[in-house]
This record gives sequence, structure tokens and C-alpha cells, in this order.
Amino acid sequence: MDLPTGVTHLLEQLELQNVILIEWQNALWNRLGYPLIEGGDLFFLVPDDQLRTVAKTASPLGYKPADRASLPLRYACEHSSRALRYIARDLGGKAKNRSISSSLTRLVFVPLSWTGISGHETMQLWPYEHNLPCTVYTVPIPVVCSALVRIASHKRRGSKLRAAVLAELCDVLTYRYFDMGGDGDNADPPADDQPMSDKEALALNNAVNDLGGWDMREDEEWIRTELIQAVTGAKSYDDLRSKTD
Repeated sequence: MDLPTGVTHLLEQLELQNVILIEWQNALWNRLGYPLIEGGDLFFLVPDDQLRTVAKTASPLGYKPADRASLPLRYACEHSSRALRYIARDLGGKAKNRSISSSLTRLVFVPLSWTGISGHETMQLWPYEHNLPCTVYTVPIPVVCSALVRIASHKRRGSKLRAAVLAELCDVLTYRYFDMGGDGDNADPPADDQPMSDKEALALNNAVNDLGGWDMREDEEWIRTELIQAVTGAKSYDDLRSKTD
């Protein structure tokens, strides 16, 4: 992605300030195999104690946090009250590729604590694995899915935010374990009112085995149980643990 020059400069300055940037949302979902992502919006998880550094670095470059009127909430992670949300635009410069950069409308920094992810669960990407002018970290799918279940469990059942988080979880898991494009090796997700085919049964068995091998925190084995129940249809995503349980 060719970024607006202002965004490039900001990311370069954050690199100099040793701010840890962990990819989240669109870029991460794509890396995990979920292809239905529109636009080039950028999202990063940032250690909570570095959010102030992000704000102080962005301000002299002309970036001010956007309010909900100028940049309506679109993604679940933007609901964090401490998230820094910026309208991505050129400030005194021109993007190299207007068609790509024009799709980048927001640059969002989300406190790492919102996900419950720990620093030791992240891993640094090699430069050839991304096209950004800074060091970028990522997280593997067990950490992502655990984080989404964790976030949903802290929200009230029936809330729009909880529904959005669970929709993201469902999308990531469905594209991981089932053939959503018709060209893959996995089976389609089984329908509730139809008996499973051998291919569907094999896909479910592989999913359960894969989930069973994920490394989980000692006090979060319940998350593995929830994920297996959701993937196999033993429990709907809406019925996963919530704040009101």
C-alpha cells in the first residue's frame, strides 16, 4: 500500500520513538485468511503507556483525534474510549498512488488492554511481510480468537458492540475451517437443517483437533470450550459467555 505522505511520516516518527505497533483489524484479518475486507484503513494495538507518545507525536504533524461526527464509528475496536482515531490524509504532500491511498480513510491506535493481549503473545513481522515504514508486530490466530471471545464476554448480551465482535470472530473462524469460496479443500459450513456430508464431518473434526491443540492461558481453558462449541454448532456465537452471565 502506498500511504499518504503524512501517514508515512507519522509512522516513521513513531518508529523513532520506539512505539510498539501491533497490526489489528483489516491487515490482520487478511493475514489470517479472511478476504472480505474493504478499504485500506490502518489499525494498530499499542501498549497503553505509549498512547500518550502517539498523541504527542501526531499533533505537531497536524493530526488531531477525530470525533464521531467527522469520523463515524465503523469497526468494533473504535468503541474503545481510549482509542486514538485520525482521519488519514495528506498534509502538505501527495500520495504516490492516489487510487490506493484514497481508500485509506482512518488511522486508529487502540490500547492493547482493550483486547487483553499480552506483549509476549506478539511476534515481529519481517520487513517483506508488510509494506509499512516501521516495525510491525502481529499475533497468531489463537491469540486473536481468544481476544475476541474475551472482549465479547465483557459486553452485555444483545449489545451492538458485542454482536460486532462476535461477527468478526465468526468470520475469521469460518474462513479458517470452511470453504467459503468454493475452490478450497475444506467443506462448506454445515447447515442446521441438513445432515452433514463426509466432507463436512471431516472439516469439523479437523477444526476441533486444531482448536484442541491451541495454547491457551491456564485460566482461559473456558475460551477453548466456547470456541469448539461455536464452531461445531453446539452453541451459537450469540450464546457465548457475556457480561450478564
